[in-house]
Amino acid sequence: MWSLNENRETIVLLVVCLIVTSGNIWLHRDSPPANWTSTEQYGIKFRHPQGYRFSSSTPTSWIPGYWDGGIEGEPTSGDFEIIGIYWITDKASTLERAIDYIYELGKSENSGLTIEPPESMSVGEYEVLYSVVNLEPGEMNVQGVLAAFRDPHGRIILPYYLRYPGTVDLAEKRIRQIISGIEVTPPSKPRGLTTYWPTEEWRYAAPEEMGFEGSGLQDMLDDIESRPSTIQVDSVLVVKDGYIVLEKYYNGYNETAAHIIYSCTKSVVSTIFGIAYEKGAIPSLDTKLLDIYPDYSPTNMDEWKESITLKDLLMMSAGFDARDSWLYEWKKLNDLHEAPDAVEYTLDLPMAFEPGSRFEYTNAVSHLLSCIITETTGLSAREYGEEYLFGPLEITVDRWDTDGQGRNWGYNRIYITPKDMVKIGYLFLHEGEWDGEQIISREWVEEATKHRIDANILEGYGYQWWVGDGFYAATGYMGQFIFVYPEHDLVVVYTGGTDATYDYLLPLAERFIIPAIN
Repeated sequence: MWSLNENRETIVLLVVCLIVTSGNIWLHRDSPPANWTSTEQYGIKFRHPQGYRFSSSTPTSWIPGYWDGGIEGEPTSGDFEIIGIYWITDKASTLERAIDYIYELGKSENSGLTIEPPESMSVGEYEVLYSVVNLEPGEMNVQGVLAAFRDPHGRIILPYYLRYPGTVDLAEKRIRQIISGIEVTPPSKPRGLTTYWPTEEWRYAAPEEMGFEGSGLQDMLDDIESRPSTIQVDSVLVVKDGYIVLEKYYNGYNETAAHIIYSCTKSVVSTIFGIAYEKGAIPSLDTKLLDIYPDYSPTNMDEWKESITLKDLLMMSAGFDARDSWLYEWKKLNDLHEAPDAVEYTLDLPMAFEPGSRFEYTNAVSHLLSCIITETTGLSAREYGEEYLFGPLEITVDRWDTDGQGRNWGYNRIYITPKDMVKIGYLFLHEGEWDGEQIISREWVEEATKHRIDANILEGYGYQWWVGDGFYAATGYMGQFIFVYPEHDLVVVYTGGTDATYDYLLPLAERFIIPAIN
């Protein structure tokens, strides 16, 4: 038996060797075995066991190529073992959605396919989402794993592995080995992106394809995710040249969850108002407000009130002493809500200044625009919008609250998804055109989004749209935004959930997104 003192150097050497060896085992535990071979398709080279026969598994509805495709292999020995990889861009924006998408593809051909909720793991440089899948062809129960990660060039790559007999542990091990052995190369030529209309669904592209450089978009997400709880960003969408290059949800929201858009409602109502005006239902914008409501006998009458025009309403310069905005801590907003007739309440308000002489953000004024749509068309703003705006764009209004007379609130209370918010911005970006149809005229879009009057939050205001330097925006309490940058063919949408989120998000696109555009 060795003496401790006599063999101290030997023991130290053995311990060092054990530590180094263990370290190497840990570093290489996901590496594919040395006897594996490799297959390469469209810039994806991956390693797998020898003796596999691979063929295309690209769905017939896809155009196979660098950006979309799939291959699947089985051993020539006849064993029940499957290795496959899909790579996609337009079909998914997040790893979760990509897994769901591929699962639905598989389920359409294999009724016995089920999937478990996704989990996350790290494999080398990749953050990987994976789900355990079970396939039951006949009496067998085949277990496997479907995984997803994003490559540096904008694709989501989804390897999967199934074996019978097999275990989940084996499948996870194989997935780790496959991912560790994957090498990706950039495309040899730019992707051919086609012009389309996102009526039914949006398409996706990598930021680099749309001219973004550097880490600006990721830096923005990092900044959002590093903020304290007083900042609650619920979603971020960036659409460049018609393609979604960034889509992120937080706080339990997802792409199908409707979100209250608060005062972005004003810009939507203004658009519906403009459509009704152009179809002849609403008279000249120089029409006096009181001429729309001849049966009312407002109190506090004076020359200023008599002179209010529809254009004054659109420009937030009607002159009412309403005190129902954030400037007054919404002091009288409840009075508007509790009034038996919101129109009568507003028309009875005293005047604070001469109409058209200055800007005064007034929620009651925006509600009058919705009420005028109903008064002149016989339809609620929602009903009229369904026919001429929401319907053609396939926007689903989940909810739009009404006042005591059943008229949709014109300043707030629309609930739609962020993707449908983008459609509103995209319609204006394309000067009112949608899939060959002029939803609203180019002239209205130009007039509605020009700097018509000096404002406060941003430099100017149009027809219920805020106007900045090189952009215009619909904005809402707690951080709801639709930014449109015509020069960059860009629409940016945010939703949020706290008071402080508005001030945080207002300059965010200028801080991170615009500087990243080449």
